[in-house]
Amino acid sequence: MSRKSTKIVAIAILMLSALIYLMVFGSADGAEPGSESDPIVTLSFVDKKIEQIKYYIDSNLEEIDRLILELEKKDEELAALKRTVERSLTFEVVEMKAGQVLLADEGAELIIRSGITTAVYGELGGLSDITSAKDLKSGESIVINHMLIASRGDGRGVRAGSEVFLIIKGGYTLK
Repeated sequence: MSRKSTKIVAIAILMLSALIYLMVFGSADGAEPGSESDPIVTLSFVDKKIEQIKYYIDSNLEEIDRLILELEKKDEELAALKRTVERSLTFEVVEMKAGQVLLADEGAELIIRSGITTAVYGELGGLSDITSAKDLKSGESIVINHMLIASRGDGRGVRAGSEVFLIIKGGYTLK
C-alpha cells in the first residue's frame, strides 16, 4: 500500500471514529431540545470541540507517518533477509574471469564446474574439500566437480586462473 493511500485510509478511519463517537456520546436520546438532558450549545463550544478533534486527528497523523516510515524500513530489512535466505537455499551459477577472486561467506557451498581455480586462504583457514575430505591450502589447485564448503566468512574462497563457471549456495563477494 502506498504512503498516500495509507494516509487516506487512516484519515477515513479517524473521521469515522470521530463520527461514531459523536453519534454515541453526543446523542440526546430523543430529549426535548433545550431541556436539561439536551441543552442548546453555543457556536464557540462547537468550534472548540471541532478544534479538539482536528488536533486529535493531526497528532494521530504524525504518529501514522512515523509508523509508515518504520514499516518501510522493516520492508527493506525483510527484502534483504529474503535475498539472503534465497541465496542459502538454491545454487546460483557464477561466471568468473581470469584473475577474479570469489570470497565465500560463512556456510557457503560451491562446486567448480569448469576452468582453472586455486584456493584462497582466509584468516583462520581454507576451504574444506568435502569430496576429498581435506582442507585446501592457499594456492592449491581445486579439482572440478568437488564440493567445497567455507566454514567461516574470513576471506577464504577461490581465485580464477582462466574463465571459470561455478555454482554456489550461500553468500559471496566477487572481486
